[in-house]
Amino acid sequence: MKQSISIIVGVLSVALALTSLVDAFTTVGRSSSLLSTSTSTSSSSSLAPRTTNTRLYFNGDLGSIFRNWGKKCTVSHILIGPESSKTGRGMLKDDATKKLLELKEEINDDFEKFAQIATDYSSCSTYKEGGSMEPFSAGLMFRTFDKIAFEEEVGKVHGPFSTPYGEHLVLIRERTGGGDE
Repeated sequence: MKQSISIIVGVLSVALALTSLVDAFTTVGRSSSLLSTSTSTSSSSSLAPRTTNTRLYFNGDLGSIFRNWGKKCTVSHILIGPESSKTGRGMLKDDATKKLLELKEEINDDFEKFAQIATDYSSCSTYKEGGSMEPFSAGLMFRTFDKIAFEEEVGKVHGPFSTPYGEHLVLIRERTGGGDE
């Protein structure tokens, strides 16, 4: 019984610490020296969100951290950001969604085809690596992205879906840890 209480207290302490960390890295409708929430065309970057009322750096899911404890996910993604994207590959949201649906059909879960299309179309700087992202733990990506990465089928292309950065396709390449190996 004492051990169970100790574990619960430990988990609550971690949750409280993470909540404090979230608050430290969160911007809600205000500017921050760490992150810009500007969407004007003069100061937008390829990573600027589509909205100014977005909780940034951590807009993940604390529950996902616990549900997926010990897991890491490796994905490739295609981002079509706003029209003002520095890469010149941005589009309006509806046009981006339509284009991603076309690309998803063309890719047909083929890893090599995904990498080539990411190189040709993605607004994210990962286009240089065929959309390949470094492995990440649960709770570190935007909530929608995290949910797909840790709950959907490996080896498949998922999306399109939206985040404040634009519209995405994600190919889950690998998920490790937590008994998925």
